[in-house]
Amino acid sequence: MPTLTSTGLGDAFVIPATQLGPITERVQSDSVLASLSPEQPTLFGNVQAVRMTRKPRAQIVAEGANKSSDTGEWDSVMASPVKVQTTVRFTDEVKWLDEDHRLGIVDALTSALGESIARAVDLIGIHGINPIDGTKAASVTSYLDLTTQRVEDANDPDSELEAAVALIAGEGTYIPTGVAMEPSYAFKTATQRHTAGVLQGQRINPDMGFGFNASSWNGLTLATSTAVSGRPEAADTLTRAVMGDFTQMKWGFQRRIPVTTIEYGDPDGGGDLQRNNQIAYRAEAVLYVAIFDLNAFAVVENATP
Repeated sequence: MPTLTSTGLGDAFVIPATQLGPITERVQSDSVLASLSPEQPTLFGNVQAVRMTRKPRAQIVAEGANKSSDTGEWDSVMASPVKVQTTVRFTDEVKWLDEDHRLGIVDALTSALGESIARAVDLIGIHGINPIDGTKAASVTSYLDLTTQRVEDANDPDSELEAAVALIAGEGTYIPTGVAMEPSYAFKTATQRHTAGVLQGQRINPDMGFGFNASSWNGLTLATSTAVSGRPEAADTLTRAVMGDFTQMKWGFQRRIPVTTIEYGDPDGGGDLQRNNQIAYRAEAVLYVAIFDLNAFAVVENATP
């Protein structure tokens, strides 16, 4: 459960419940998983996601012939809830600053808390990382970077991404729907140029701009974030892109707990708030990530940092 602490700015009044809206919006805009796989909220508890692996098949019936039956086949995956929280400490003098000067501290704080939870969604779903210290979280046992389908980054991003598509679609089971890229890899993809022929010197992917705000690559939905590499929360995982059929994963919030103001006690092990003239704010959420089949995903990775 990540905890961020600060002795800088903050404020002392209860943040209104309407501030929960911007947190949700921030998650949707900052999370690559939210861009590639729509959130599916559930009730609290273990989640069993079910899919049909074989659909019933139709039958041609000759005139006067008997009808037979067919059946579907199913499998499921279980995901346990993961609770995340972000706590920030501020000196209580900020109360007077915000009241007297209307500095917009509440808005800035709400945005920062929302961004921290958005990052948690990606870091957990892609790498199984605990954002506070960058280590693997023992409670997260399934995440996208566990796929064995790997492509090495050899400075030819268009070919590498095509190879990742082939790993997924080659057996005809899955069709890639999107790709998440680390920003430097997105830039490299966007600015790659033809090296021969009549198009020599021209960009291969001219519609991507510089890659940072591009929304598609060759018809697939594209999302860009440093969370793909795990940095800066963790050491570089060497992952540069995650290609996949994102219908084969489900994620969502089971609880969104509004931002709360804590004025007393020691909520994070940082010492008594009143003794230190501090106030704490805390945002919490319970989420889950369920992945049906890691073979629906492929990773482009660097061989060395």
